[in-house]
Amino acid sequence: MKKLLLATLALTAIALPSQAGVLLPNLYAREFCSMRSIGVSEEEAMRVATRASYIEGETIKVTIDGVQYDADVVQAMRATRERCPQYL
Repeated sequence: MKKLLLATLALTAIALPSQAGVLLPNLYAREFCSMRSIGVSEEEAMRVATRASYIEGETIKVTIDGVQYDADVVQAMRATRERCPQYL
């Protein structure tokens, strides 16, 4: 999960405007899994899912093993892992 989480964090920083925003975890998972199920690459599926599930808002930070992450990203990865673990 950590690899995908870090990749999503990097992708979010690159793919989205610099305004504050958050991911809707269940929408992210649905879009990611849908894209992967039709053969889209992991990176492209993350990009599509991020764009589809990104809304204005302020993130909440959480600390996992001493490293800070955005809570919405952690929730999105957890939802994705539950919905389609075969694609992670």
